[in-house]
Amino acid sequence: GLGDVYKRQILESDIIWYHNHLRSYRNRYLLETGAANPSARTLNTPKEDIGEMMKMVIAHEVGHALGLPHNMSASRAYEVESYRNGAFTQEFGIASSIMDYARYNYIAQPGDENIRFIRQIGPYDHYAINWGYRQIDKVMSPEDEVDTLSQWILDKADDKKYTFGKQSSRFDPISQTEDIGDDAIKASTYALSNLKIVAQNLPAWTSDQTNDYEDLNELYGELLSCYNRYVRHVLEYTGGVEEQLISPKQNKIAYQAVSKSKQEASLKWLHDNAFKTPQWLLDKSILQNINYKGYTQRLKTLQSRYINALLNEDRLLRLIDHHAINADNYTALSLMQNLRNGIFSEIRTAKNVDVYRRNLQHSYVNRLKSLMEKDLNSDISAITRAEMNTLNNQLKTAKNRAVNTMTKYHYRDLIETIDTVSYTHLTLPTIYSV
Repeated sequence: GLGDVYKRQILESDIIWYHNHLRSYRNRYLLETGAANPSARTLNTPKEDIGEMMKMVIAHEVGHALGLPHNMSASRAYEVESYRNGAFTQEFGIASSIMDYARYNYIAQPGDENIRFIRQIGPYDHYAINWGYRQIDKVMSPEDEVDTLSQWILDKADDKKYTFGKQSSRFDPISQTEDIGDDAIKASTYALSNLKIVAQNLPAWTSDQTNDYEDLNELYGELLSCYNRYVRHVLEYTGGVEEQLISPKQNKIAYQAVSKSKQEASLKWLHDNAFKTPQWLLDKSILQNINYKGYTQRLKTLQSRYINALLNEDRLLRLIDHHAINADNYTALSLMQNLRNGIFSEIRTAKNVDVYRRNLQHSYVNRLKSLMEKDLNSDISAITRAEMNTLNNQLKTAKNRAVNTMTKYHYRDLIETIDTVSYTHLTLPTIYSV
């Protein structure tokens, strides 16, 4: 052993349990698992379930006390379909580490049996604790441990259950918070199928039981947050980079752009589930009982976030970099063309544009306008200018075809918005009068 040569000690640790923690976990349990989990369909969550949630939250915090950071790749270790397998979930939980932000099994579908819905300690946790705390014989200094510790890592390097993903990797769709499964498109498709069932039953599980609308209002707001998370998990494939924390001995690439086919599939999913108006979120029996206004603006806020995130300068520059490295990679030009064609699908016909789609199209034009008014000095400016010109020409033709008055006014407004783009980043010469 090491004797007195060196020692590691945990001197003191506190775990703080906030007063509203149980309420938060109750709400997410209902929203994320209620479709497939009868125990979650209530505001009075069974004590056994709440107790299991508490145990796992505390286990996560104990992990931090023992030196474990968040591992945001732990949930990608398991295939999406495994979450519908009762025996698998009972043995392995919903992530290979308790240190991931993977709280509930939102993939399991109604009719799936013997499902574990709550997270638990996984194989990565045993591996990490062993690596950090196992006594290694015949060593007299930390340096003497290096070869053994390095070999333990290499032994597990090709097994996804023992992969580590940094929380700070904002560009990596594999290391996201609150996601589960190895394919966000499949996982979020299952998740939305469940969330639609929950939305239909939300009044029955809340206001019908309490005889007021406070809980319905609170749960509907959190339901939108769930929807937003599921959408963002898919969105991050676009311009995404998979990060592998490797050593040169592993003969792998540390940063690999997400495949072109995956990025194209991601955008198709976004058009189908985020930009095509999600009418199931606009249930009158909910909206008209929780507020007197804001029905269109809440959805506009969400959709604007997705447009701004997709057309974020850093994401666009990543796409430009990736294409420069490999001509087969997805491009920033393809992204902008894809968004324009999908978001303005009505423009090629005489179809009316409803208020939700008008808001969406305004958000898109405003984002392009914002990009044009910055001194980006890159291909972003050239692509954005070309896209605005193309869109402007399409709008002028569509304006003359439009039958609906509001659609005609909408197209005119977009045309004027594009025509009045200002180039505030240009430094104009000062003119002196004499």
